[in-house]
Amino acid sequence: MLNTSDTPAEREESEFGDPLQSIWASCVLPYVGVTDVRRVVFRTVTDAADETRADWLRRARREAAALLARPGSRDTVPTPN
Repeated sequence: MLNTSDTPAEREESEFGDPLQSIWASCVLPYVGVTDVRRVVFRTVTDAADETRADWLRRARREAAALLARPGSRDTVPTPN
């Protein structure tokens, strides 16, 4: 799971306890058969430099490619029209 945030990690953890992780990993994805939940958060978005955003996009691509390379994953990726 990839998501963005404008809340610094320390504040999110101390004040909110990472609610998105709890919701997706405990309340949503198990009910559709997803047991291996991995989450990457790109933060803070509002003041991120262009190079930081470019790094995030590269990491997102690597994460997606790694999922496709796992045993049991689909051999081909549909090409968007």
